[in-house]
Amino acid sequence: MEGRSTGAEGGAVRAVSFLDGEDLLAGQVGAYGMDMESFVEGPLLRLVFVLFTAAVVARLLFFIMAVLRSRNDKGGGVSYVLQILGRFLLPYHKASLRKPLYASLRYIFHLCLVVVPIWLGGHVVLWAESRFEWDWLSLPDSWADILSLVLLILAGWFFIRRIVFKEIRVRSSFRDFAIIFFTALPFLTGYFLSHGTLDGVGFLGDNIRTIHVLSGEIMILMAAFLFCRTTINPDRCIGCAACELACPTGTIESRDEGKQRIFDYSHYQCICCASCVMTCPEDAAELRHRFSPAGFFKIAGKYEIRKTDLFECERCGALFAPEPQMDKAKATFPDRDYLRFCPECRKTNMGDLFQKLSPWHRKTAQDRERGKNSLFIRSRDL
Repeated sequence: MEGRSTGAEGGAVRAVSFLDGEDLLAGQVGAYGMDMESFVEGPLLRLVFVLFTAAVVARLLFFIMAVLRSRNDKGGGVSYVLQILGRFLLPYHKASLRKPLYASLRYIFHLCLVVVPIWLGGHVVLWAESRFEWDWLSLPDSWADILSLVLLILAGWFFIRRIVFKEIRVRSSFRDFAIIFFTALPFLTGYFLSHGTLDGVGFLGDNIRTIHVLSGEIMILMAAFLFCRTTINPDRCIGCAACELACPTGTIESRDEGKQRIFDYSHYQCICCASCVMTCPEDAAELRHRFSPAGFFKIAGKYEIRKTDLFECERCGALFAPEPQMDKAKATFPDRDYLRFCPECRKTNMGDLFQKLSPWHRKTAQDRERGKNSLFIRSRDL
């Protein structure tokens, strides 16, 4: 395992360069200052870790603030806050029951994503040789290889399925493919670096360590501004607000304003429980990852994620239901004229409807007169 020892020694050297701030990479500082490799493994790496740590702390504080606000709205106590925090730290998506195999693969992917960088032997050496002198048990090399390959295979599958399946492809954007690519790149380059796979392959072989560190920095920065949040497909959503009723934290709220129903959302308040996904009757809600530096600063209040027009009662003009919902109801029950009216006007029309349906109403005036005469004759006989 010559490649392994080389990676570990390089990790030890980089540890002091990164965490102690001393330049021990001899010959890498030229007359005109620091070269690319020294910059990537030194100041840039320190800056990335500082930004990532600050972002994680800030996001945790913003989340706690949002939970406290939702507690006031929901009327919950300390137990409510602890429950929400627990569900946030140990997420379990209710929607996993719909696609258990796909959900299991996603959990395995994220498990590898966390375990390999923290318990990889070369990374542990890096921290042990630093000023912090932090040390912990590392994964055996064979385990790290297996987990890295599992992650790469799953990342390839997630990438390909966005191309192959039309329903997923039409909802995918360039950012979705970029997130998968930059997530897998540090594991691919790290595998090549530890095994010496690209040694002697020109530019890649000479710079694989720099590429590995740089790709890891990109992934770390991306994670700082990556949010898993609810999105609503406007082509499927009927505006029924079932997602609002199912949300345990009040993350999704609807309001009728003018002739529209507007849905507002706060990603810091969302615990990614997928209650909205599970309860949506039209499969319009889904949880998706979004890289959004601008979203990081959306701290207070909520923002609009969906709006739809409201249906107008044909009798009184009142706005009483979303148009997509009424369109589906009329398509399901085409002969129900009462759907065109609001609940109050339906009550008013109910008497007329019963009159039209009654046998007495369908009789002619002559039949009713004949019935009155027969009733008079029977009563006289008595």
